Amino acid sequence: MTRRDQFIKNRAWLKTDHFAVTKSLRSILEKSPLPEEDQICLAYIQNKVLTVVDHNLWAFIPRRYWRSKCDWRYKNYINLLLSWNQLEINNSYLAANDGDKGFSKSYRVPKDALADGVCTLNFKRKRFRPPIPDNNPTDLVSDYALNCLSKLTVVRDDLFWLPEDPICRSRIKNACENIAYKNFSLGYGLNSKRLFHHVIMMPSEGRRNLINPFRPLVESDVKSCHPLLLLPLITSPKEQNRYRDLLDADIYTSIGNKMGIQERDKIKTDFLSVVNDGDKTQKWYKKQPVFEFFADELPVFTSSVLSIRKDLAIHLQNYESDLMVQHLGNHCHQENLFWFPQHDGWISTEEDNNRIEEIASLIIENAVKKKPIIKSERIPE
Repeated sequence: MTRRDQFIKNRAWLKTDHFAVTKSLRSILEKSPLPEEDQICLAYIQNKVLTVVDHNLWAFIPRRYWRSKCDWRYKNYINLLLSWNQLEINNSYLAANDGDKGFSKSYRVPKDALADGVCTLNFKRKRFRPPIPDNNPTDLVSDYALNCLSKLTVVRDDLFWLPEDPICRSRIKNACENIAYKNFSLGYGLNSKRLFHHVIMMPSEGRRNLINPFRPLVESDVKSCHPLLLLPLITSPKEQNRYRDLLDADIYTSIGNKMGIQERDKIKTDFLSVVNDGDKTQKWYKKQPVFEFFADELPVFTSSVLSIRKDLAIHLQNYESDLMVQHLGNHCHQENLFWFPQHDGWISTEEDNNRIEEIASLIIENAVKKKPIIKSERIPE
């Protein structure tokens, strides 16, 4: 038995497709005389849309994803899903040329099709084709991150875990499959300098399936990282002192308490919405509790920055990446510490993490003149 065969034997989950589909599509397919091969392609297309899209928005999906699974028959499958009201398509697209950025056609699953919920549809694979690595390191730091990522492996069957939620299940399974074969899809973002890879793009609970064969893994993140990175943009000494007090506590909870909103995650989401780049009107801003809080507590910052800067989100992402990817990554490379970035944090090992925490804390403190709070937890096995 070859090493490849042994690897697959110990990971039987590779032999099954777990597609997230609507219960209404499952019902249609159960009554359909279509061959299993056709049913797999139909399930694959809807699964791809469901696992890419967020909050019933449109999912931009290049046709290469359809062709890789369904060859040129993908048009027939898409038309069939459209006729069943199991898919919607926005046919607008823009081809990329002369260095300009284009966009693909977009898709979503109709609300009516989702009315009964989503389920998992399983198909046994007749033939397993390992994913081909598509990693794009472009500098020393991304190359070092890829080197560390490549030391990861995925647990065997007796420890492999998937959640019940169909969409989360499919996302984790797909990420683990790619990671198992060293395809991390590593590369910098198109619109920001963040470094993306499958580990950060997978649902966080799925990381328990990943191991460094020799050392336990630890996940670390900087508490309230983007609010912390706003500090250098606050120029009024009085407002700086007030903002430091907010950061010493928990800024999201403090905002929620004053605005009468108890859900911390809602405040966090609203905060990201307020700083997000885009054409936001004053009328829109005045309806946002986070903006109202800043306008009351930090009026100079609100009028000079928050109200007028349309690039605030990308500024914070690039600032975060400069500190957490470039600076921290270079230090980890120099000291040969196991590390790869997770936007406002990183994953390391128990052996190396304390040293990385020290380095990260110093980098951030030098940049924003405030010591960050860093939370580290061992990834459960």
